[in-house]
Amino acid sequence: MTTSEIIVQELLIYPIKSCGAIKVNEAQTTRYGLSLPSSPLLSDRRWMVIEGVRQQNQRHFPRMALIQPQFTSTGLQLTAPGMSPLTIPFSPLPKDIIELEHPVIKGRRYGGNIAEWFSTFLEKSGLDLVYFDDEFEPQKTKNIEPEYPNEALDFDAVAYQDMSPFHLGSLESIDDLNKRLPNPITIYNYRPNIIVNGVDKPYGEVEQRHFYC
Repeated sequence: MTTSEIIVQELLIYPIKSCGAIKVNEAQTTRYGLSLPSSPLLSDRRWMVIEGVRQQNQRHFPRMALIQPQFTSTGLQLTAPGMSPLTIPFSPLPKDIIELEHPVIKGRRYGGNIAEWFSTFLEKSGLDLVYFDDEFEPQKTKNIEPEYPNEALDFDAVAYQDMSPFHLGSLESIDDLNKRLPNPITIYNYRPNIIVNGVDKPYGEVEQRHFYC
């Protein structure tokens, strides 16, 4: 397979883990995933919903998929059915720093009206939002699930992603999968950052070691 045959169809940034995606025409690659070219701090899965000191995701609250973020000049704006829009300012960042247990990582906790907005929409008291600051120690990819060996290098790391800072999927792979499913799904079910087509065979992207854009 040659990379010249592969076409990038979409680029997606998920600012808040398990919430909606923002489609972008161009993106910058950073240590922690795709970001806006204007700022590496406005990147993929920089924010995360928590309860206490543990992350919350769509497995806990499927309604998180209905929370749609949008980058603005002053912050991250969120909309959701039945809710007034919420703006999360880029600056200043929250001063309250907490140690999370799952995943084991730090976060800047917002509290106040931001915590109340998530608790109201997700119908669960005690929810809040945290932000991953560059000053924090990231998760080392190779140590996240040691029972499942991976090919990550010592310096590979993530913020609040499950395993990798980038998630790439091909349309050929999802088409092949749908041939064996009673109810077809879309590639968005897998929440990829980079959607490509032109791969010479289903799942061929797994064998591709380098992509040049």
